[in-house]
Amino acid sequence: MSAHGIDLGHSAAVVEAEPGTLMARINRAMALLNRTIVVLCSMALILSSAILSYSVVARYFFNAATYWQDEAAVFLLVGGTFLSTAFVQAGRGHIGIEALTGYLTPRGNAIRTFVVDAVSFAFCSFFAWKSWTLFHEAWVDGQVSGSTWAPPLWIPYSAMALGMSLMTLDRTAACLGTGRTEQQMSTLTVGLMYGGATLAVMASGMPIALALGTVAVIFMYFFMPGASLDTVTQNVYEEMASITLLAIPLFILKGAAIGKSKAGQDLYTALHVWLGRIPGGLGIANVFACALFAAMAGSSPATCSAIGSAGIPEMRKRGYSGGFAAGIIAAGGTLGILLPPSITMILYAVAAEQSLGRLFLAGIGPGFLLVVLFAAYAVVKFRAEYATARKLYDDPSQHPILSNERFTMAARFGALPRVMPFIILLTGVMVALYGGFATPSETAGLGGILALALIALIYGVWRPTDLGPILESTLRESTMLMLIIGMSLLYSYVMSYLHISQGAAQAIVEMHLSRWVLLAAILVMVVVLGFFLPPVSIILMTAPIILPPLKDAGFDLIWFGVVMTIVMEMGLIHPPVGLNIFVIRNIAPDIPLRDVIWGTLPFVLLMALAVLLLCFVPSISTWLPNLIMGPPSR
Repeated sequence: MSAHGIDLGHSAAVVEAEPGTLMARINRAMALLNRTIVVLCSMALILSSAILSYSVVARYFFNAATYWQDEAAVFLLVGGTFLSTAFVQAGRGHIGIEALTGYLTPRGNAIRTFVVDAVSFAFCSFFAWKSWTLFHEAWVDGQVSGSTWAPPLWIPYSAMALGMSLMTLDRTAACLGTGRTEQQMSTLTVGLMYGGATLAVMASGMPIALALGTVAVIFMYFFMPGASLDTVTQNVYEEMASITLLAIPLFILKGAAIGKSKAGQDLYTALHVWLGRIPGGLGIANVFACALFAAMAGSSPATCSAIGSAGIPEMRKRGYSGGFAAGIIAAGGTLGILLPPSITMILYAVAAEQSLGRLFLAGIGPGFLLVVLFAAYAVVKFRAEYATARKLYDDPSQHPILSNERFTMAARFGALPRVMPFIILLTGVMVALYGGFATPSETAGLGGILALALIALIYGVWRPTDLGPILESTLRESTMLMLIIGMSLLYSYVMSYLHISQGAAQAIVEMHLSRWVLLAAILVMVVVLGFFLPPVSIILMTAPIILPPLKDAGFDLIWFGVVMTIVMEMGLIHPPVGLNIFVIRNIAPDIPLRDVIWGTLPFVLLMALAVLLLCFVPSISTWLPNLIMGPPSR
């Protein structure tokens, strides 16, 4: 995906080799190995969901306590993340920011690609070396985890080592195809160097995860004790072995299962027949469908793709302008990172050390607010397009927007049976989470298993050929995200050790800005970062800097998490990155990019209005978590 010279696609292209050459044989061997790993990692995804589901069933139906399920699921998912890293890179699935591509000559781009691959190779080699060292120590010393179950730690460490070794081989193939001094520097100087190096490496097109890891390791080498390099891999594993982060791949599995089925189309159809008589009802139906699907899937791109593939053709067939139809779906898709289960909110809860359950609840009120604002705009815009058509055409048959479509009650009730199971799934997951029956990670496991069961029963999606695309899609997205998370946490650790984050936070406090000026400045910074970075990176890179001053200024960090999420939603539908814009372009390539952008602009303004309303009436976000979970402890 590219716009204005910026690419959020992938780093180096896959290496092409002449048939019969050594490179061709290496590529075939890597491809076979990757396919085997995909099968194993897919089994790990399903097994982890089954383990967490079993723990809930055993606890509440058989009164049998389990103490091993969380750690077993962590081993499976973290191990799967690293093992599938090379597979994801082989499909160019690790996102990177290629800001320089459009400005370099072909030769310059070739040099840039080689440098990126060489630096990536160096980082992966270092990480693999340290992973094997960690594995050897765990094996020789008989290290076990500190839990009651006490499994040997060489098991997950071996998956890390093998996965990064395969990634090193991949970077080796890409490269083939294409004295230390101590120095005292001020925190400001080191911080500026750290930020500048990060921007430079990211702009080169290196995948974001590898870019963050590379910068972190380089600064560890020059500015931290030598022994710190020996604990790099252990630090990454310990940061990723979080029971909260464990929920991310399983929620992605649930979203992929629903997204790859016809559930989105059925949901859209049911809402359409019930709302068809309202002026602009088709647009409202798409907004509501996006909201419900987002609440089931937790992913903005998945919501855009599932609802947009059915909704955009229907809206255009009924006379909606291309920009209007695209804007509704692109904006509706952003609800995927606001309504629970939101992957973005999971990351914020980890970074801010806040209650995930409270944060999920805090997103529901603002989510409904955005749904109402989007639906109201759909009605207003529809009336404007309808009035324009009435002026131009006397005969209603001359323009489809003038036609009046009606549905019988039989058609309305006939559309419900296929949708109700997924509504029950959504309700059941929320009851399990907030009723105290399951933890967030167990809820994610239950959701994944139930989603697979539902698409098997309703749509007959149960054969390996049917499940393969679902599991591959889950592996691609979750591996990409989890690797970014792991390297972002390493990046934040280095930033904290060098006192960059503390220094920056203190500098902000010493500016003595009023609390609202401080909030406005931080939100503007988030908007600017949204031009270039995905929400995952924004949260993990900025949280150590911006959260302490906000807390000192008296802001509720749960409330701010919701506000920040809405602001990051804007980044999904405005250039130059605008991920949802490019999803829409894939669904409806005949709609000009200019029309898509202009179609999303009113929704960006509505999101800004929602942020203002939350500033004036914070209880929109806080009343529900306070009602269900009680006031937060101070």
